[in-house]
Amino acid sequence: MLSLTGALTSVWQRLTHGSANIAKAKQAEEQRAKPRLSSLGRVAAAMLLLMVVAVSIGPWFWQVDPLAQNVAERLAPPSLSNPLGTDQFGRDVLARILIGGRWSLAGATLVCLGTSCLGLIIGACCALGPRWLDYLLSRITETLQAIPAVLLALALSAILSRSFGNLLLALVLTNWTWYARIYRALIIKELAMPYIEGAQVIGVKPLAILTRHVLPNLFGAIVVVATTNFGGVILNLSALSFIGFGLNPPTPEWGNLINESRTFFQREPRLMLIPGLCIATTVLWINLLGNALRDRLDLDRR
Repeated sequence: MLSLTGALTSVWQRLTHGSANIAKAKQAEEQRAKPRLSSLGRVAAAMLLLMVVAVSIGPWFWQVDPLAQNVAERLAPPSLSNPLGTDQFGRDVLARILIGGRWSLAGATLVCLGTSCLGLIIGACCALGPRWLDYLLSRITETLQAIPAVLLALALSAILSRSFGNLLLALVLTNWTWYARIYRALIIKELAMPYIEGAQVIGVKPLAILTRHVLPNLFGAIVVVATTNFGGVILNLSALSFIGFGLNPPTPEWGNLINESRTFFQREPRLMLIPGLCIATTVLWINLLGNALRDRLDLDRR
């Protein structure tokens, strides 16, 4: 009897270990089959990294004062001393493009971080809170989404004093709705997973479930959502700076550089084309990187 029991136990252990090994092998195979970042995505990431490095450390190598005026060399063509030429006040265009890129990219990064945090908080309140709170916040979100975010940001910027900080604040307060709706849906879907139900059964508090389990699993999706919207933030920031709600001249920023040079477009179109191309290429590479990250993480299947 004991030998029969031992034999059955041995067979059961072999079957169990065999099933576990099969599951591990299947998981490893799925991990290997998971697509890497596409070639276009890697190119986009490399170009963005190059642009960030250029605007971050470029002014240290190209030590030309972007505010220094030289009327004798105004609207000078590109040369060795001024690779991109000079503007209507004789200021070096390359130096102003590099410094302006700092303001544009840093401002868009702060807006994306602020909107992500605000949208995540509101989305979590909708997903974890009572039904009346979810209904109320959802209706507010839908109402704000019916109004173009640029118009709301323009109105807030007009109400507040004109400064770059207030412009960023206005963009944060008017762009969180898109984030909130996406994060709400992702959190609700993650809360329906079996491991979340197990955590709820053993008495884990909702806040602990959100911070310890849900958010770590949604980190990739949060990065993709922020990356996808980064290009739109740069466009909105540049558009509002173009009409005078950003940095005050002579401090350069890609949007106000276009505004300052529009009266000289027919004579020197490069003054508008150079910052415009910087904005366009940045948005292009960011969108391509966002699409590649989305495909890499299989977010369409989540």
